[in-house]
Amino acid sequence: MVHTSVVKRSAEPHFGVQGRLAEDRRVRRAEQQRVKSRTKRDLIMKRGPSTSRAVLNDEMWPQMWYLNRGKGLDMNVQEAWAEGITGRGVVVTILDDGLEKNHPDLYKNYDPQASYDVNNHDEDPMPRYDVLDSNRHGTRCAGEVAATANNSMCAVGVAFGAGVGGVRMLDGDVTDAVEARSLSLNPQHIDIYSASWGPDDDGKTVDGPGELATRAFIEGITKRTDRFLEEDE
Repeated sequence: MVHTSVVKRSAEPHFGVQGRLAEDRRVRRAEQQRVKSRTKRDLIMKRGPSTSRAVLNDEMWPQMWYLNRGKGLDMNVQEAWAEGITGRGVVVTILDDGLEKNHPDLYKNYDPQASYDVNNHDEDPMPRYDVLDSNRHGTRCAGEVAATANNSMCAVGVAFGAGVGGVRMLDGDVTDAVEARSLSLNPQHIDIYSASWGPDDDGKTVDGPGELATRAFIEGITKRTDRFLEEDE
């Protein structure tokens, strides 16, 4: 809910409004949402020597030394691929600033059931484009996970057989409720929630999930455990 007397950018915490809600016996729980600072995590990979063992025609494959260098100096994914482990049957959703669902290296693995726009409250996770191209992080993360392999284009994902979706939730105010909604999306369908962001990484900021996001974690764990137990039976 949005209270008309609560100013979005006010320096005052508006304790009076929350107090009146909390004192009402009809209200089970009330908490004023506050904007959290969340920073996207990026790691720039330097190009190294490649001793590629796989034969892939993806343009950037020769430069993906962290996947193809060999001799124990990479992520050993090629051994997993050789055993047929490519992520097929697994669904990953990227909680970030959006996902280009029509990207030529992603659209074949795109899963709409693992996607939602929390910022605009609709089903389309497409990022908002601007002159700075600032909302590309989610698409990049999705490519690292599930970019199509051997299609003569771009790179290849670590789990190129996995389904991938996106939750657009960083392109706006990030509150406890926003994080909780993102972490609660379709838990009976999504296997992995990937969030490459967090509090300011400045060495002095200590922050973590709020009450609602913590509850989302707990319910996600318990409900998925129940699902796996039912499948085993």
